[in-house]
Amino acid sequence: MIAMPILATEPDVVTRMALGALRFIDPITGHSVTEGLSVLARIGNKKFPATPSNRGVHLFHQLPGMSDTSFRGEPTDVPLEYEFNIEVRDTLRRYFSTSFKTKFDPRLKALPVCPELATLGKKIPLYTTPWRMPRNDWATIRGTLWVLTADKPAAWALLRVYRAVDNKFLVEGVADKDGIFMLMFLWPKPEPQVIGVPYDLHWKINIEAFYDAPATQIPDGENILPALCSILQQKKVTLLANIVSNVELNTQKMISEQTLLLKTDEQNVLYLK
Repeated sequence: MIAMPILATEPDVVTRMALGALRFIDPITGHSVTEGLSVLARIGNKKFPATPSNRGVHLFHQLPGMSDTSFRGEPTDVPLEYEFNIEVRDTLRRYFSTSFKTKFDPRLKALPVCPELATLGKKIPLYTTPWRMPRNDWATIRGTLWVLTADKPAAWALLRVYRAVDNKFLVEGVADKDGIFMLMFLWPKPEPQVIGVPYDLHWKINIEAFYDAPATQIPDGENILPALCSILQQKKVTLLANIVSNVELNTQKMISEQTLLLKTDEQNVLYLK
């Protein structure tokens, strides 16, 4: 006669503490992004995937040298010497792939990404690709950035948009390897209209550009992932409205439901220097 197995009425539960957490933000909406993201921590030839949580963060439960912390919840007093390459890819193709280096402290202290950029913290911006699907309630700015002195695309240049009336920050984004960019942001509230002037739903904006030919990139097979910290540390440059007279691009006017195309004079590109 074969004895039947007895099932435990209170099965064992294994709880693992998260060793690291990263939050990725859509600069357009300001909301956390988890759907469609692949997030890896790489050290040498070893890869450790992150798991998205229902609270909008990606959690690492397995990292070398931190097993005691993971299973026992007992942070070690020995500082962790490992520095990880974090690689982020969007399987839905809304955002550029990106990468950065960081450490996860076994004493569970928060360590900022890009320590030289104190405001970044653990909230990592994801930048919109030029082929992302726009929406009617988003303002859209398009163009191609070109380096005047070097006669080449301004690959991975950083752009920031501000509302002209009060210099309020609206959004930032990057150009791709060919200098092509698309910036999108939620339409602000209409600006006050002058009495007696026909109603014109528009906004005036100022645009800043930063470019320093960021070279710190991490190869990964056939993919090249732009290094986030290198992109964010680029130097401010001048956008040109006219290359002959060297006139700087001035305040731009955006009209509701119309895409703003930025370019220099009658050129097909927007030059920077």
